[in-house]
Amino acid sequence: MARSWDRPEEHDHVVVVADDDATHRAALEERLLRVAGRDRADTLGRYPRFQVITAAHGEEAVRKVGPRVTVLAVDLMMPRKHGIEVIQELRPRRPDLAILAFTAAAPPAEAVAAMQAGADHFHQYGDGRSAEFESALELAIDRRRLVRLMERSQSDLESARHSLEVMGAGGLGLPGLRPPISREAVRPFEQAARAYLAAAAKLFEGDPQGLARQLGISYFSLRRLLRRYQVPFPAARPRTRGTS
Repeated sequence: MARSWDRPEEHDHVVVVADDDATHRAALEERLLRVAGRDRADTLGRYPRFQVITAAHGEEAVRKVGPRVTVLAVDLMMPRKHGIEVIQELRPRRPDLAILAFTAAAPPAEAVAAMQAGADHFHQYGDGRSAEFESALELAIDRRRLVRLMERSQSDLESARHSLEVMGAGGLGLPGLRPPISREAVRPFEQAARAYLAAAAKLFEGDPQGLARQLGISYFSLRRLLRRYQVPFPAARPRTRGTS
């Protein structure tokens, strides 16, 4: 049953569905077009979550994954370019692309190979679970988002570390700092220190004691340091009852 959308032109994701079976491809497109948007539902009302672009073979899938595409659902068993080859070609070019590998019948080795090639999730729809396709696609989207978040956190930390290394240590007491080697290398200390500490706190979320040890300062000094630079304190993990 088709939905009535308030804003049919809107969408959260542009997804390429690549499947050489025309009947199954059309069924997947129809299913995805019925999924409700969620990212801006409070302001837009009802709108489809996905704008769907279809591809009948691997080469077409690669060609249609343009800059606007955020998700790829690719059948592993396709002509003109195997699904795993599609993933291998696209993953280096699009580290932000969420990829769901799916198939009706494939040995477990194919699922492992797809994940090693860069897929975020694998879905087997030939065992009576085709209704779970949307959930599998959401899992791929969520996993790619978390991977990118971790990559950005590490990148932020390295960038902030570099900024601090090229300037004087001041009174901060952080390890690995060197004085600036030129006038151009001097950066605003407050800005660099805040960026470094924010990235470090994110990496040690749930483990403030570990962050304090890594910085070589006491737990209470860490609290004062983060408060000074207006960085949220990484709350400790709650203790589990019954554990010693």
